[in-house]
Amino acid sequence: MNRWTAHYSLVLAAAGMLLTTASFAQIKVITVDTNLADIARQIGGARVAVESLTRGTDDPHHIDPRPSMVVKLARADVFVRMGMDLDMWADAVLERCGNRKVQRGGKGYADCSGGIKPLEVPKGQLDPSLGDIHAFGNPHYLLDPANGVIAAAAIAGALIRVDPANRAEYESRLAGFRQQIATALKRWREQLRPLQGANVVLYHRTWVYFTQRFGLREYDAIEPKPGVPPSPGHLQSLIARMKKDGVRIVLFETFRDRRYADRIGRETGARLVVAPIAVEAEPDVTRYIGLFDRIVGRLLGS
Repeated sequence: MNRWTAHYSLVLAAAGMLLTTASFAQIKVITVDTNLADIARQIGGARVAVESLTRGTDDPHHIDPRPSMVVKLARADVFVRMGMDLDMWADAVLERCGNRKVQRGGKGYADCSGGIKPLEVPKGQLDPSLGDIHAFGNPHYLLDPANGVIAAAAIAGALIRVDPANRAEYESRLAGFRQQIATALKRWREQLRPLQGANVVLYHRTWVYFTQRFGLREYDAIEPKPGVPPSPGHLQSLIARMKKDGVRIVLFETFRDRRYADRIGRETGARLVVAPIAVEAEPDVTRYIGLFDRIVGRLLGS
C-alpha cells in the first residue's frame, strides 16, 4: 500500500467514524425539574441526554435563573417545562438563549401541563393579598402519577417532532411507561387503603393532586394562605381544631422549615410525615416511580 492509498484509507475510516457518531448523536433534552428529567429518560432511552435546570432538593417556588441555564438551553434540542406559572423563571432563560427550536411553538418545546385537568383554578380577580395564587390552577400536578403519563406523552411528542425517524421507539417506550404507572397505581392504592378518608394537615397546598388521587382528606394547611407563613394565632387555632377532630398526620416537603410542624406535633401528638416531592430530593430516590414508593412508605410509617 503506497502512502496515497494509506492516506485515502485513513480519510474513509475517519469519515465512517463521523457518520457513525452522527447516526447515534443523542438529543439534548433540558427540563425545568428532576421529575420531568426522569420521565424524559424513560421515554427517550439511549437516544437522549437529559439535564434538569434545578435540583431535586430545591423549592420549586424559589428558583433564580442563572447564566449557566441560558447556555444549556442555547444548546438544547428539546425543552420540557411544567407550565401553569410554576416555572415562570424559565421565560427569562428562554428569551436570552437565542435557540428558536425550543421557544414556544418550536419543534422542541414541550409544556407538559397542556393535557392536565387543573385543580384549584382561582375564580374572580387575583389579588396579592390571597397569597401565592397561580392563575391557571395548582401547578403541582406531577404528584398525581396519572399526570406523569400525560407529561410523558407531551415529551414523546416533542421527541418525535425533532426526531421523526425514531417515532416507533418513542411511542413504544411511552406505552411501556404508561403500563408501569398503571401497575404501580394499583399497588399504591392498595397500600394506602388503611389511610383512605384520613384527615391530613399540609404545610403548603403542594399535595392536593396526591390526596385526591389516593383518597386522603386535606384538613387544613399550616400556611393560612399559599406562601404566607403562619401567625401564632393561626397555629394555635389549627392545633386546637386538630385536637378536637383527632387529626393525626401532618404532611410536608423535605425542604420546609420544620419549626411550625414540630410545634404542631408536640402539642397534638400528630405524626410528622416528611416526604420528597421530586426525584433526587433524597439520594436514593432516582426514579419518578421510586418517588411515589418513598412517599407512600413515609405515609405508612416505613
